[in-house]
Amino acid sequence: MAFDQRAYLRDVIMPLRDQPGGLSPTDLARHYAVTPGMSPVQLREHLTAIRRLWNQRSGGVDAGARICAQLFSRDEQLRAEHGADMFEPRWWRERAEEHDRGSRAESERFARDLARSYGALGRITRGQLKEIAGHWPGLDPGQIDEAVRRAGLAVVDPVELPTGSGMERTAYRALVRLQDLLGVPTVVQVVHPDGAPFRLLGPEAVALDAATVRARAQEANRLADATAVRTRKEALGLLERAVSDGVDLRALAVFQVVERLRAGRARGIADGMLVPIATDAGLAQGDAQSVVASLPVDADAEAGPADRIRDLVADGRLLAARQALAVLPADDPHRDELQSQVDALLGEVESLRRAADEAARTEREEEAARLLRSALRIAGDDDGLADRLGALAPPPPRDLSARAVDTGVRLTWTAPPTPAAETRYRVVRADQPPRSSTDGEVVVEGSLTEATDGAPPPARTLYYGVFASVGGDWSRPATVRILVVPPVAAVRVWVRPDEISCAWRAHPAAEGVRVRRTLGRPPVSPQDGEPVTAGHTGLSDDTGDGRTDRYYGIVAVYRDEHGEEVASPLVVARATLHGTAPPHVERLRAHVTAVDAQTATAHLAWLTPSGGTVSVRRSELTPPWVAGTRIRRDEMEGYGEALVSDRLEQGAETLLEVTVPSGRFVYVPFTVDAATGTAVVGEPVLLGVTEPVQQLVARRTGDEVNVAWVWPPSVHLAEVTFTSPHGPPVVRLLTRGQFTESGCRIPVSSGGGRVSVRTVERGPSGETFSVPESVPVDRVPVAVGYHLQRAGGPFSRKRLLSVDVDRPCEGVELLLVASSGLAMPVRPEQGTVVARVTGLCLQPDAPWQMPFTMPSGLARPYWLRCFVIRPTGARVTDPIHEMKVS
Repeated sequence: MAFDQRAYLRDVIMPLRDQPGGLSPTDLARHYAVTPGMSPVQLREHLTAIRRLWNQRSGGVDAGARICAQLFSRDEQLRAEHGADMFEPRWWRERAEEHDRGSRAESERFARDLARSYGALGRITRGQLKEIAGHWPGLDPGQIDEAVRRAGLAVVDPVELPTGSGMERTAYRALVRLQDLLGVPTVVQVVHPDGAPFRLLGPEAVALDAATVRARAQEANRLADATAVRTRKEALGLLERAVSDGVDLRALAVFQVVERLRAGRARGIADGMLVPIATDAGLAQGDAQSVVASLPVDADAEAGPADRIRDLVADGRLLAARQALAVLPADDPHRDELQSQVDALLGEVESLRRAADEAARTEREEEAARLLRSALRIAGDDDGLADRLGALAPPPPRDLSARAVDTGVRLTWTAPPTPAAETRYRVVRADQPPRSSTDGEVVVEGSLTEATDGAPPPARTLYYGVFASVGGDWSRPATVRILVVPPVAAVRVWVRPDEISCAWRAHPAAEGVRVRRTLGRPPVSPQDGEPVTAGHTGLSDDTGDGRTDRYYGIVAVYRDEHGEEVASPLVVARATLHGTAPPHVERLRAHVTAVDAQTATAHLAWLTPSGGTVSVRRSELTPPWVAGTRIRRDEMEGYGEALVSDRLEQGAETLLEVTVPSGRFVYVPFTVDAATGTAVVGEPVLLGVTEPVQQLVARRTGDEVNVAWVWPPSVHLAEVTFTSPHGPPVVRLLTRGQFTESGCRIPVSSGGGRVSVRTVERGPSGETFSVPESVPVDRVPVAVGYHLQRAGGPFSRKRLLSVDVDRPCEGVELLLVASSGLAMPVRPEQGTVVARVTGLCLQPDAPWQMPFTMPSGLARPYWLRCFVIRPTGARVTDPIHEMKVS
């Protein structure tokens, strides 16, 4: 059944908006709208659709957007912890059972609390019950009714009481919005994420001074980039500025708790039930009791209609504010001021909408998305804006590369810059650069940033286009050009006393195979040597003087679309004639590399014997014969399983690469003499896949990344590989002792990359490798600082903006705004644009400067602030003492 978006918003998101207790940590089936009987395929499709909805809706500022943002943030944590298990029905059954167990215990506790707080009255109003039950998000209506029955209470109609008022709007509401995204009720959890329960009263109160906030902000700047990290850094930035303005954060934290309690008391909740609300917010039991006992009996007066309109504007509900303004009495003293404010914001939204349309038309998708998100922060209740953002195509994928592998093409790319939960890609192959997602043959479609075209036409100039989508239209393509000319494969050489035979496998589209022979040395080019007659699959040659090795340069020949000849890369085969080949295979050179949890690749090599054929067999048991024993062929065939795959003759060695199960096995080479029906046993090799590391993490600190993991019990060696977007991989072997003593630290560039770790076991017969575990190493965001200086006399409106960066940065876009009022603007749209600069190329130690003139008519106090629009994610240091003009 297709995902019904409207029903989900109505039945799940809307009820959660009015639930003050937040999200239940265990009621996942309800939040994800997962129903019993969903198959793994249905779960994958359903979760993709619901994540896309959360991502699209979380860009707004209304209560529904706040819930979507909380669900999306928690989903990131669940995916990191459980991964693909979330697509299994078993996982959802376990979560449902866990929720049922927790709900029963919650229901019993809820009944006891109701009896203790309202038992003397014997009744509870519907409004009181709804308010209290909202703080028990894990209970469904049936469990709530059962708890009321066990408490011996009667439910009566509520008497509506007035609500409490809030603080100063702009900066505080921005902080509350960030706290909602983090899922924390007070600023204490922003500064001390693991600090609950905490004290706010007395000498043992939690530290919330300027030095503590600054230290926490510096720690957050060193963490790997993630949605929650960025949100917390923005909140800490607001708190730093608040402290510099003289705000007492301890008093602010107390207010946030009191604000919850006043709202609860205004709805008639008894004091005994207010204490758990305070402790749920993190406050220690003693402080919670003190705060509740100190609450005034009367609540604040209800806000007037003008204040409600201001609240709607501050909450980003511009259309609702316009509707409320329409019914505001004409003689209201605030009407003209509000009308001017709403009209200005409507004009700004329309301007942003037009600018987004122009950006999309000129193929600046990232800019279009940024402009639409800016408009949604002002008018989050405008569904047309949200739909337009959801349908916007993302920027094209980046860093597309293609390389020939065997007879196919391997494509890799980097995801486009988009905040979407999941991006899908379509790979198209064509004879000319594809312009649309249907312009050519679709090779693959999926969510991975890599793909393999297993059967491209050879000797043709091919163009691949990779398109991205986040649920709406497909993006513009990233394109790459490649010419695939497959060489011959599976080359084998047999040397007999008077004859040399060489065989290979050529691509079916090859017109023929051209071979040249050199004596005593390999050929240096396809034209080097004497031509030798060859067929499509092999050749036969004499042994010459019987002493000089013969080399064969083998080239497959194709015809392109114009009928011109195209030659493949040269493959060299060697026929060894000087008598160094052993009579039979004595031992193997081997190592095993894990592919996944079930399979591995065995890499085997041996000196090619002078006669006979070689059969390598795999078994769980050690062979009953000692090495060098000659046995009957039927005895050999009764032992284990033969490994069958293409073999490559490389000099005096034969190479075999074959897929095997991931367990530990014995590998034995047998040299078979078909004439006598016997085989000579070689030395057995015991190999298997080692266990992988667990809980791999990489924490970046400046130009260094600290890599940590949990070792398997029996492993003492690991291979660590760091791969950057540019430059070769850096590989390092680390023993368990070295890791314990000094850890694992790797120098990294500002561009980030990826670090992978696989365990290694070495034995007398070879090496075994585990499945590699890998994690990304994020780029270091560019640090931007700026200064605002007066350029004229004391009454001059001329100023000078100076901007500096910590490393070279191209395509910088700056937006300088001015805003009247006591609160500093936290978004560009909250002020008047003074200057916009694009396309800057900034260098460290060379500050960029721009003189500008302040607009007239700004009422003091006012703020000047420079916003860095591009690059996104930049770390901006605001000069607070230079920004405010009193």
